[in-house]
Amino acid sequence: MPSGEQPRFVVLEGLDGAGTTTQAALVAGALQARGRSVCLTAEPSDGPLGRVARAHVRHEVGLDPATAALTFVADRADHLTRTVRPALHGGRYVVCDRYVLSTLAYQGAEGVDRVWVLDASGPLLVPDLTVFLDVPAAERRRRLASRTQPDRYERDELQLRLRTSYAESIDLLRSRGHAVLEIDGTQQAPAICARILAELDALPR
Repeated sequence: MPSGEQPRFVVLEGLDGAGTTTQAALVAGALQARGRSVCLTAEPSDGPLGRVARAHVRHEVGLDPATAALTFVADRADHLTRTVRPALHGGRYVVCDRYVLSTLAYQGAEGVDRVWVLDASGPLLVPDLTVFLDVPAAERRRRLASRTQPDRYERDELQLRLRTSYAESIDLLRSRGHAVLEIDGTQQAPAICARILAELDALPR
């Protein structure tokens, strides 16, 4: 990394089928091609609390919405300690597939108070940039059609509420000073990646 350059923490967000995992990998690869050291990670994490959260998503355990929200928040705190902060302190960019916006949106759609969740997340690290990939429901359904076992949050009735929940959650994060960029996720993947890199380049140094 060039001398004096600050490593950045960027998060990819979106509803199921929006392409967050694909785009996170593209952004990480593009940064590496620029000579940056990059930590590519995701939430729920692969830590002990993340495994519980993933089991909940896969229907292997059942948590009520409030307990699930706190499990995601606790996993986030552990993830920051284990992975994100050490990477940033070591001069590495961090690209994360999902973060606090997902918890606000998904648990908010199930009736959990978003402000309560965000306040519980208050001491946690604010990303330099959160990117929301906006993809219409019909396109997301097409992308998800190949999945053999839908997860807990792919229920049609919940998906209908999630877009509104994401919009309200984005407004809440912006009111707390988070930088959230909304991008048309139906664009070609390289074009989306280029836009994200341009936004990162434009951040104050």
